[in-house]
Amino acid sequence: MVEEKSMAAPCGLYCGVCSDYLVNKECHGCFCECGECAASYHHKECDVYQCCVKQRRYEGCHECKELPCSKLIRFCFDPVWTSHSPVIENLRRRKAVGTEEWLEEQKRIFSDEKALKRWLWLHKECEKRRKRSQER
Repeated sequence: MVEEKSMAAPCGLYCGVCSDYLVNKECHGCFCECGECAASYHHKECDVYQCCVKQRRYEGCHECKELPCSKLIRFCFDPVWTSHSPVIENLRRRKAVGTEEWLEEQKRIFSDEKALKRWLWLHKECEKRRKRSQER
């Protein structure tokens, strides 16, 4: 069973609505250490994860006094991954209410089927943009 805390990515994304987790069943959340899921790839490739968790030993960027730093701003406004757009506000909210309450809020928001479908559609569109950008 996936540990609830692993659904709160350090960058401010809610892993519980990621298509790698929900649809493809390829990831157990950003804090998974199984070594066999997509989290391992993210741990190596994600600059935000490297800075926040590996270098600074934080649970999330919400703990950092530099919030929002330029690394996080670039992540938030990535032209391919527009699904990253809520991360800074998610982190501010998480800092204000705590991780547990923030996770509960995210579960409530995405228990609405319409909100969940729209989010999954957005993630799918981002994946298409990623593939097109790699072809260039």
